[in-house]
Amino acid sequence: MDRKAKTKKHRKSHKLWEIDLHGHSVDEAIEQVERFLDQAMLKGTPEVCLIHGHGSNKLKEAIRGHLSVSPYVAMSRPGSFVEGGDGVTVVTIREE
Repeated sequence: MDRKAKTKKHRKSHKLWEIDLHGHSVDEAIEQVERFLDQAMLKGTPEVCLIHGHGSNKLKEAIRGHLSVSPYVAMSRPGSFVEGGDGVTVVTIREE
């Protein structure tokens, strides 16, 4: 099944982009995240938001584990309450 993750600029901030990964398998989500982070780095986007939800925690744990070794990532953190809490991960993109 060819599903595309939804991407858009965050409504509240011009510098925060987001991608919604709900409904994707771990492998699909990791692939989407890598493409998204690559685009963010190329466009000079300093911070992005990955929306993975809570569910069984498999997707969240896999994404956060992947971010810990991704060359695109300077740092990552769970979202604050207003950003979506633990159902999102906010990523600071490494500067080239």
